[in-house]
Amino acid sequence: MGNLIRNERLKLYKKPSTWILTGIIVALSLVGLIFSHLLLGSSYEYDWRMDYENQLENCTMWLKEDPGDLSIARQVEEYTYLLDNEIPPSDWRSTAVSEYFDMKYSNIVYDETGEGSTVAEPDEETGARMERLKALIEQNDWRGYVEGQIADLESGYTPSASEEEKQVAIEVYNLQLEYDVPPSGRSTSLSRESDWRAAEIDSIFGNKLALVQGEYNGALLTRHQRAELEQANAVSLRRLATGTAPVGSQSFLGLLESTATSMELITLLLIVFAGGMISTEFGTGTIKLLLITPHRRKKIFWAKAAILLEITLITVGAVFLFAFLLSGIFTGFSGIGDMQVMTLFGRVVRFPYLLYIVMKMLLLLLPVLAYGALALMLSAVTRKSAVAIAVSLLLMFGSEIIMALISAYTMYGGGVIPGIKFLFFANTSLGTYLPSASGSISAIMGGSVGATVDGTMALGFSVAVLLVYTACFLWIARDSFCRRDVK
Repeated sequence: MGNLIRNERLKLYKKPSTWILTGIIVALSLVGLIFSHLLLGSSYEYDWRMDYENQLENCTMWLKEDPGDLSIARQVEEYTYLLDNEIPPSDWRSTAVSEYFDMKYSNIVYDETGEGSTVAEPDEETGARMERLKALIEQNDWRGYVEGQIADLESGYTPSASEEEKQVAIEVYNLQLEYDVPPSGRSTSLSRESDWRAAEIDSIFGNKLALVQGEYNGALLTRHQRAELEQANAVSLRRLATGTAPVGSQSFLGLLESTATSMELITLLLIVFAGGMISTEFGTGTIKLLLITPHRRKKIFWAKAAILLEITLITVGAVFLFAFLLSGIFTGFSGIGDMQVMTLFGRVVRFPYLLYIVMKMLLLLLPVLAYGALALMLSAVTRKSAVAIAVSLLLMFGSEIIMALISAYTMYGGGVIPGIKFLFFANTSLGTYLPSASGSISAIMGGSVGATVDGTMALGFSVAVLLVYTACFLWIARDSFCRRDVK
């Protein structure tokens, strides 16, 4: 067997086209990493002061045209206060300031003509609330603010659609106090960038509301979707409890992980090699030289399969090594030992993200090998390199489009097509199940929901299906190679 593998290695590696094609695949993978760093790394820095000043200038101009417009006067006063006190929109005080001016302008009195209006003095209770809220803002006492929000919910001052939703809000406010997380400001997107903990709290709140309401964006939640939301909350709580921040997309580990998307390029490489591995022997007539050796046909076949696996692992290793070095050059290897909390195979786990990236690349290697086995089977059955490669590529890209359409149909309430989850092409997108640093901090629907042809599918199921199909492809290829006559 060793001699056969050495022979196959010599035939494959002596071809300049082998290394040229492999080099192109590695280079394209690194180009993707470089573009990711340059394009995403040069993000626009939001100038909230300039935004406030522009808003204030516009409101002041509109107020000059219509001095009686109290809604514009309110905005002028609010933006002036935010600027004077240096309160960015991501700060919890921006929300409190908005509440303060809502109360201040809540009692508008119109004159007899109905055209003019003035702001009346607030009643005693509202005045007391305004004074307390202003004191909390000036002291930057977010804990006092949160405690006040809880008290208002419990007393019924702040209305809730249902008792369950009120309890959810109270529970989330208590989480902020427990984990020392200030609430989000008027701009939640900015708070996500500045404080991942606030983003996790927001995610928990949204998920819990969806679970209580039983729907998300007007669509009823399935049992599997409810389980995914509960799992997403478990991840967020574990991150808060352990202080484990999500890995940023422009960190060392985030850039390194982005190379996992190059697996599709490696699939192309393996299809080209596998599609010609057996058929070329028949086309050139060298198969007769192999068969007159004392080695059995099945050993010759497995030697060819082994060399395909070897060139694939060499390519993956080269991509990982160069991506590791390039990411380190861009980031100085900062955060190489960062931990991460995520859901894998239905369990919430916390471990080094670098280990996760290695494991992710190995898992994503499974569809690559499955397509390689498919191309090898077609090569053995048809004995035509062009047919094996063309059909494999057509099935690969065509099935992706079809499965994406079916996934969208399923996601938007079209129903699940019976048995479709057992198809080979329905299980090749394993990245659907695997968290990514480039994705959202906590996806509202989590995991695989909305991206698979069947909501009941899971990572373990797809891995098992791919292993079965790969074994079947290899068995058919070996059987065809061993049984068919050579003319």
